[in-house]
Amino acid sequence: MTRIAKPARKPGTRAETKSASKAAPARLTEVAPAAETRRSFTPETWFPSPVWSRRVPDHERINVHILSVMEELEAKGRAIKRSNVGGWHSTANLHAMPALGEIRRIIGNAVAGCATQLSFDFDRFELFFQEMWLNKNGPGDFNKAHVHPNSLLSGAYYAKVPEGSGNIEFYDPVRERVMCTFPVKERTRINSQAMEYKGKEGLLLIFPGWLQHSVQPNRSDDFRVSISFNMGFRRKGG
Repeated sequence: MTRIAKPARKPGTRAETKSASKAAPARLTEVAPAAETRRSFTPETWFPSPVWSRRVPDHERINVHILSVMEELEAKGRAIKRSNVGGWHSTANLHAMPALGEIRRIIGNAVAGCATQLSFDFDRFELFFQEMWLNKNGPGDFNKAHVHPNSLLSGAYYAKVPEGSGNIEFYDPVRERVMCTFPVKERTRINSQAMEYKGKEGLLLIFPGWLQHSVQPNRSDDFRVSISFNMGFRRKGG
């Protein structure tokens, strides 16, 4: 039978023993030292939430055309309601509209580049437009927080952006992190729970369809116009 050795007691007087018994109990945890006294090291970053942004060349000309197409569609009165609170949301089949072929090609090429960075298997699969639609948000209009279900990559292209017409805001997809918020001196890429992009005319944003986002209320006196889209994938020849 194996016995576990116990540490031997050190001899001492009764006074020493009595004094020791009244001593404060040992702390189970210790306070971490201040950052200035610790040596920092670089973390490994896992489970990223990529967002791609670029400014489309010659967007002034492209935007004039998009706005004219929107006026024609709005005059016909065909619209749907999704995440928008107020505003005007076109039907979601505009990728099949020849009049928007140029911006569709620009978006499609950009999404293919993003998918390449994600090591998408273009040998066996291909990307395709699931949906594309126009958004028009007037004063006070906004979009509630939402995701784009069953979409590989989604995004927005900005055709008209008055100053103060509302930014797009993205939220931390790791919901469990909200159980422990902590004070910080400044927000960075590894401690933020939300971040936003300021809309600019000609800006193209692409992000995973599962990344939750919203659009802030339009605080201007004019309307903002954007094109949103969803890209899916399918097996070649399937």
